[in-house]
Amino acid sequence: MRLDISTGVKAIDIYRDDEKVGVVKFSLSDPALLTRLREVQVKAQEIQAKNRLSELEDLDEQLDEAVRVDKEMRDLLDWAFAAPVSDVVFGDSFCFTSCDGVTAMEQFLAGVMPYVEEAFKAEIKAADDHKKKYLEKYRK
Repeated sequence: MRLDISTGVKAIDIYRDDEKVGVVKFSLSDPALLTRLREVQVKAQEIQAKNRLSELEDLDEQLDEAVRVDKEMRDLLDWAFAAPVSDVVFGDSFCFTSCDGVTAMEQFLAGVMPYVEEAFKAEIKAADDHKKKYLEKYRK
């Protein structure tokens, strides 16, 4: 016997500097993912605001702090997706490494959030349409 349940999982190719580095799979229309991603946005900003990198003068201490911050932020992203996506997204670089003042984490979240929000809205509409179709016959 077999029972298949469709979860709407989609694959998104991840590129760094125009080179495909991997694929991240997740359900775009999962409201739990959307909730967690919004939480990641807030917590990632808090983590960056509280880091001690600019206060430290010793290079070894700065590197230790950078490793700690990177791990905390990666763990947060992996929690949101319930999968180890941070290794695919950031590779060997720190997730708070910036380009033109925007961190890699911010670039990823800004890129993925519109897809998730759009898919979530579309799924709500599809569910409503589905309910209407099957409930119409019971209305008089």
